[in-house]
Amino acid sequence: MFEKIFGKKKSIQRSLTKDVCIAIIVVLILSIIGFYLFVNRETAERLIKINIENREEIIDILQIIQRCIIVLFCNTIIISFVFMKIASKKMLKPIEKLTEATKKVASGNFDVKLETTRQDEIAELTNNFNEMVKDLGSIEYLQKEFIDNVSHEIKTPISSIQGFAELLEDETLTQEERKEYSQIIKEETNRLLNISTNMLKLSKLQNQNKITQKEQIDVAEQIRKAISLLEPKWSEKEITFNVSMEEKYFYGDEDLIFQIWVNLIDNAIKFSKQKGKIDISLKEKKNENVLEVKIKDYGIGMYEEEKEKIFTRFYQIDKSHSEKGSGLGLAIVKRIVELSKGTIDVKSKKDAGTTMVVKLPIEKKDKDNILIK
Repeated sequence: MFEKIFGKKKSIQRSLTKDVCIAIIVVLILSIIGFYLFVNRETAERLIKINIENREEIIDILQIIQRCIIVLFCNTIIISFVFMKIASKKMLKPIEKLTEATKKVASGNFDVKLETTRQDEIAELTNNFNEMVKDLGSIEYLQKEFIDNVSHEIKTPISSIQGFAELLEDETLTQEERKEYSQIIKEETNRLLNISTNMLKLSKLQNQNKITQKEQIDVAEQIRKAISLLEPKWSEKEITFNVSMEEKYFYGDEDLIFQIWVNLIDNAIKFSKQKGKIDISLKEKKNENVLEVKIKDYGIGMYEEEKEKIFTRFYQIDKSHSEKGSGLGLAIVKRIVELSKGTIDVKSKKDAGTTMVVKLPIEKKDKDNILIK
């Protein structure tokens, strides 16, 4: 009964009740002292002076006043406790609901959603809780999807290697067939190696908080080097490059920044049409204090909803290209850009091509010599 009225030990309700009780007692003590010192004594003296003959009647009147004051104080205490009980219940009920919902989330249920019509701090807490659960659910989904994709991406080349290795045991195969199967095994092995390398690379980048090895990078030269490196791919599709670049420098990790251009240009080539073209521009935007690199292709493009997913691990827009990539390239690019304190944006329209816009902040190299005046 005691706990029902005043709340459990060390609970918010018990603490609130205790604070309110102390406040009421202090107010009552001060009020009683004040009443007897300044009201009761002075009133009695003045009434006695007014009519000395009616002393007993005056004392009766004072006693009535005192009883009224006592009743008023008692009512104050009772009403205070009632209002305190209502207020604490109103405050604690949503917290109890939040606690219950939190336990469900802790058990792995991310479908929990709280609803409220309130407009106060509890409403803000409820909205934040719902956002948190939504994010946790997304992370849980991504983890499951990641595991499924890893299993699928690794299982496919392994199954292919196993299948063609068994075919090679057939002694009736011609030399051409053996050569063809061996080439497929080699390609699948390279693909498996590429997936493993990119997974390790992405894992390392995800656990990296900042770039420590920085140096001055000639961005235009890196892009020209990336185009040259990918020549076999764009030559095969007879792609034309339109390049417009200012000679600009960025202070960062040379190897990581180079991976950005290789991955983005490789993607542009992959999704370009035969005899297509790719536009690349590099310029300094002084108003934003950034270097802006645009890589635009005129290939298959993508729908609006696909733009939200392209930086997700293993996500691939065109499944017909799945044998040529692992779906990790753009995830790696995004992480490198983030570590470099830059931004990457995508503009695309289905069947009209895609533009990747990378912005890197212009930073000056810190001086090694420090002068103290």
